[in-house]
Amino acid sequence: MFAPLLSLLALVATTLAVPFSMKLHKGTALIIIDTQNDFITGSLPNPRAPSILPKLYALLDNHEWPLIVASQDWHPPDHVSFASAHPGVSRGSQINITFTDQPKFTEKQSVVADHCIPESWGSEIEVGVRTRLHNLEGYKTTVEYVKKAQNHSIDSYSAFGDNQYRRFTTLDRELQLHGIENILVTGLVTSACVRGTAIDGTKLGYNVTIIEDATEASSQMVKETALNELRNVWSVNVMSLSQWEEENPVRKGPSGW
Repeated sequence: MFAPLLSLLALVATTLAVPFSMKLHKGTALIIIDTQNDFITGSLPNPRAPSILPKLYALLDNHEWPLIVASQDWHPPDHVSFASAHPGVSRGSQINITFTDQPKFTEKQSVVADHCIPESWGSEIEVGVRTRLHNLEGYKTTVEYVKKAQNHSIDSYSAFGDNQYRRFTTLDRELQLHGIENILVTGLVTSACVRGTAIDGTKLGYNVTIIEDATEASSQMVKETALNELRNVWSVNVMSLSQWEEENPVRKGPSGW
């Protein structure tokens, strides 16, 4: 009568003796910034953006993470970043906006085409990335989706909080809850939301690495300017995916998996 119970206990003991994953990068979170349709082929198309997708797929297919975070711009209609919200202002311009709680201070705001409006196709994460995230969440890892820039009057480049540091997302809390010390930042675009997230991550004490071939900007010059600032001013690690993989090899088990 005890045979089934003993068999069950043996199975449990065997299961517990096997490591959960030999591919897991402990203490490191993968952060995918704003890889949304509007920033690739939508209302703000960027012919350079699709080149990062194979690198993102590789990071999701070939590595395992205790936490993956995917951020999304999630703008209300007439958002401050929309040129359509500023009569007489053309797309691509910059305007001065006043801090909401400190009228003496202003900041530059770029205004562009309407984009990433909730529930629109443009706000959706690119299908290849989205499918991989859905296949991973709740099975191999925790996947968190951070919606940002929802305030009508304040933009938010960083996935940690808005540009005036008035409202913060749950990102820092999630990283702490998962024991994360290192963050790998990827996505779009290098000179804005990737930059803002990397800077705030550094300010909050994380070891920040940007995978330079898993992020893109409007031009190589704009991208290099942003990466040089992050590297030289903010001490952010900047490396290619192959360089990062060489320094952080996926461990293999006895059978080679």
